[in-house]
Amino acid sequence: MNSKSPLCKLVLILISLTFSMNCFSQRVGIKTNTLYWATASPNLGVEFRLSRHFTLNIEGMGNLLEGKKFRTHTATVMPEGRYWFSARPQAGHFVGVMGTGSLFQWKLNNTFHKGDVVGLGLTYGYSFVLSKRWSLEATLGAGWAHFREIKYKAGEKAPNQINNSKDLFAPLKAGLTFVYLIK
Repeated sequence: MNSKSPLCKLVLILISLTFSMNCFSQRVGIKTNTLYWATASPNLGVEFRLSRHFTLNIEGMGNLLEGKKFRTHTATVMPEGRYWFSARPQAGHFVGVMGTGSLFQWKLNNTFHKGDVVGLGLTYGYSFVLSKRWSLEATLGAGWAHFREIKYKAGEKAPNQINNSKDLFAPLKAGLTFVYLIK
């Protein structure tokens, strides 16, 4: 991963946010989603406690996979505001409002896709406390997504503008996430 890749920049921003927000937050969690790792998509997230029941969660992921008939290059960021029902912050049930933004370049069979996706949705999850510092989060989210791309077949000239776009209701998030609480 070179220092100019979107994923590298995203990781550096998340690390910077972690250390800068650490002084203002009572509790900060560093996290990684095992479901994204299962799809060969490295990911990192941070969650900042804002009050007893509210947190701000920011996650980023990307992938650079290549095979005989496919190639995927993707960078995604997902901010989320969460409300925790438990008296203990970052434990038990939560609901959230999330956004998502993604840039992609894919080659599937002989068709190229280059574009972006933005979305807004609702999430539900539960955090299982494993120890004082570790927890496991299960999360699902769905909502609206606006998808647009330049799509063309191999051997054709790439169009100069977007030639495919859609608005749809879709699953936006799924996670089995390990969380380490710094504070």
